[in-house]
Amino acid sequence: MEQMTKLHDLKINGSGSAGGGHFKTVSISGSGKIAGDIECESMKIGGSGKVEGSIFAETIKISGSSTLKGKIETKLLNINGSTKLEERISAVELTVNGSAKMMKDVKAGELKVNGSAKISGKLHADRIDVSGMLTAAGDCEAETFRSSGVIHVGGLLSADNIHICLDHYSKVKEIGGETITVSIEKSFNLFRRMFRFLNSDPHLHTEVIEGDTVRLQHTKAKLVRGTDIYIGENCEIGTVEYSGSLDIHPKASVHDSVKV
Repeated sequence: MEQMTKLHDLKINGSGSAGGGHFKTVSISGSGKIAGDIECESMKIGGSGKVEGSIFAETIKISGSSTLKGKIETKLLNINGSTKLEERISAVELTVNGSAKMMKDVKAGELKVNGSAKISGKLHADRIDVSGMLTAAGDCEAETFRSSGVIHVGGLLSADNIHICLDHYSKVKEIGGETITVSIEKSFNLFRRMFRFLNSDPHLHTEVIEGDTVRLQHTKAKLVRGTDIYIGENCEIGTVEYSGSLDIHPKASVHDSVKV
């Protein structure tokens, strides 16, 4: 009977360094560096570590300040610190509670942004849930997209179901989906109400919104196109094109509407 090779752990404390390899667990608690590719069951970075190779792991948890230079493939990536990830990322579950700067494309089953996530490439996920701040330079694609935080998307935001609950200013170049809802946050938190008052009235800026059912509040758009459309209060819309029904709130502004 063939004997299985026992995997060892890799621990770096302080400013040590190591090469790549296949390990059971990997932990960096100082300013250590790993020079090669890593394959492991779990990785933890609690300091200002650097990994120059690719990472293939079951779980990756980051609570310090780190730089990951290679591609990442994992089931769970949890970022609580401040991290720069320079290559593409593939994760079943990706959670950002701290600050993450992702320089290439990101693919995830579920993305949760409670802190700040900046993505320079394209973003694709089954489900995206934002309660912090998400900045995506390219397109953002999902089956379900929900936001109660701040979003800035430089390309197309597309999902079957999109619900953007505004608490601050957000900007998306184009939005497309089946059901699209933009509503205003009705928070009873006194601090959040004061913060909103001191900044500006929260609203969404976009060029084009296109969907089957579209319901909007506090939205500024050049073109809204769909089947059944509701333009709610504090909306400023250039042109509305609809094939079903159109309802416009008295406190909304629509320059032109066309039934097609």
